Amino acid sequence: MEGDDEGRDVSETPPRSRIQRVLLTLRDSLQTAFNAVGLCRSYPRRPSFEPDKFIPSSLLAKICPTAADIVGARTPDPSLQPPYPFPNMTTYRLMTWMNSGSHQKSETEVSRLVKEVIQAQDFNPRDLDGFSVRRSLQALDNSEGKGSATFPDDWLETDIVLDIPSKSTDDPTRSFSVPGFHYRPLVGAIRSAFADAQANAFHLLPFKRLWKDPLDGHQERIFDELYTSDSWIQAQDDLQRLPREPGCSLERVIAGLMFFSDATHLATFGTAKAWPLYMYFGNLTKYARSAPKSGACHLVGFFPSVSGFPLCSNVCLSS
Repeated sequence: MEGDDEGRDVSETPPRSRIQRVLLTLRDSLQTAFNAVGLCRSYPRRPSFEPDKFIPSSLLAKICPTAADIVGARTPDPSLQPPYPFPNMTTYRLMTWMNSGSHQKSETEVSRLVKEVIQAQDFNPRDLDGFSVRRSLQALDNSEGKGSATFPDDWLETDIVLDIPSKSTDDPTRSFSVPGFHYRPLVGAIRSAFADAQANAFHLLPFKRLWKDPLDGHQERIFDELYTSDSWIQAQDDLQRLPREPGCSLERVIAGLMFFSDATHLATFGTAKAWPLYMYFGNLTKYARSAPKSGACHLVGFFPSVSGFPLCSNVCLSS
């Protein structure tokens, strides 16, 4: 035995186990009962906030949601600047009233004039001294390129650089700069939206919507919102695996951003137009987003108009 011990290399280490570490992920999942039409929700993680009141409060997770509780609606600030190119809010309201509704002003239209214009907090009859409808219409038509619009303090302006390819692969691309892109930083827009009263209707955690056949009892997956998609559920899982911010114990959720842009006329009469960039939140149900007066649309940018600018013989950019 001693001879065997002397011939053995005592520095040898035992073979390492193939399983070095085991990650155990615990999920407090929740599946609701099927309702009268056979629908239910399957949450991979128990939500702390549910805007539709579909889940009893006793089943929600004991975590405070990130959305702030807003008590009462905000009172509009009467000192806000009027939309360009109107000199004051009184002129803007009067022109908006004239260019909207029916062309023949009925009793209903007159009542609307009193309630929406004359009795408005920012209406001042003195601003109408020397008022001219024709001059106001001309100001709308001639505003493009002859004046500078006033943007809120949190808006920024930058130039957009586009790399335009040439027809030949041997020729390098040419850079074209488009000045005058006005935008609002998305982080500020997201914070403002989550602090608004409408955030009480946001879905903060994704879920799977299931339907049970009343005849044979088999279940099928229903895809009807962004927050019921596999992509959102996977993104939420990836977010939970990220390290937390130091000293922050708030619940981590995803803001689903949706963008839309199209040219729009600024007045019923006239040729003044703009190309705005809008942002929607996928956390809000599509039935609320599509409502005309939901206020779910956030203006986050204005694209400048670009005409045809020849860069060289082989490259040309047009609007």
